[in-house]
Amino acid sequence: MFKAPKVKLPKTKFKFPSKKFWLSKKFLISIGLVVVLAIGGFLMWSGMKKNTIYKIAMDNIAEARYFMKSAQAGGLDVQFYAGVREEQYKQDGKATKPVAFALINIDTDSSFKNFDKIDGTIKINNDQYPISLLQNQYNALNFAYDIVGILNRQVQPEDTVEITLFITDTNRPTLTLANTFENGAINWNEALRVATNKIGNKVKNQQFETYVTILYNEALDSGAQWYVRFVTDKGNSYFCVVAADGSAIG
Repeated sequence: MFKAPKVKLPKTKFKFPSKKFWLSKKFLISIGLVVVLAIGGFLMWSGMKKNTIYKIAMDNIAEARYFMKSAQAGGLDVQFYAGVREEQYKQDGKATKPVAFALINIDTDSSFKNFDKIDGTIKINNDQYPISLLQNQYNALNFAYDIVGILNRQVQPEDTVEITLFITDTNRPTLTLANTFENGAINWNEALRVATNKIGNKVKNQQFETYVTILYNEALDSGAQWYVRFVTDKGNSYFCVVAADGSAIG
């Protein structure tokens, strides 16, 4: 009959830790480190989830207005925006190739209701361009002009912007525009991060494009505010208003 060989197991000297070990300073410090690392890992994982939505939002910019300048005079409220916008501009939830653009928007008093356009020039630092602002078909007192493809470079907040308007042969006012966001205000991508933390879960696992524009009314004390909107390919729209100090207010 076959007999299996005897195998000798090595003797171990394991000794269950004493009560003194469990209460020792070394053990308690070790447990504390494990807890801290576990909490840190969870927070990092949670933050990565939020950053993922933020990254998707950044990668799918349909329009982002980086800053706004404005000036008021003689029944005119002139606003200038600069940033990037998708080349094939369409609110369909799918962002296409972004291009640099600038926009001039003018609100007027009733004396301009019979104008179909307002011609003039815009001077950005030392570069001057002709402009022709067309009347808004839905608002006779609003005129706008898109500047796309003619700028030498992306306009920056620190650039000097002057707009001259040819109202009549003898009325050609020149307005020097000033930044509407004061020093210390958050910028557009910081506003996007705030909005992502606020409403990012609404577009989670959806295809969407991002719009970061600016709300401004000279008559109100609230000043300029960021307006962040996500538009999905299903036609749903979610928005968040972010104040200049970074607080989400809507």
